[in-house]
Amino acid sequence: MTLAGLDQLYRQVILDAAVDPTYRGQLTNATDAQAAHNPSCGDVLEVQAQIRNDQIVAVSFQGSGCTISQASASLMAELVANQSINSVEKAIKQFKAMILGQEADLDQLGNAGVFSSISQFPTRVKCAALAWDALDELLKNQRS
Repeated sequence: MTLAGLDQLYRQVILDAAVDPTYRGQLTNATDAQAAHNPSCGDVLEVQAQIRNDQIVAVSFQGSGCTISQASASLMAELVANQSINSVEKAIKQFKAMILGQEADLDQLGNAGVFSSISQFPTRVKCAALAWDALDELLKNQRS
């Protein structure tokens, strides 16, 4: 596959995740929730999770924003559903490193690895990070 073809594939994955997000909606049995807002572009969302025995049993998000923030939230939820807190915390660190252009283990990020080139667009980094920052804060609050 050419570089242009790969770029087109990544764009399609992002668009599909934004248009038809799998984990969008209210999680009625959530044990934890965390809101997040990106004042630079107006994105706003809430990540909700049901956590039991140090595992994210269920996760969802709701809110509004640009294609990048919505796709990132969807792919994040897809990655962390039914995962241990420890595994999720490692994925959050990897994602944040990746979007800042630092070395990251893309295998650990699954489809969220499509954001690997977002560091080339500094104004979009906050959009991609919004859900991940909310989940990170949710886990910190849950443990305290």
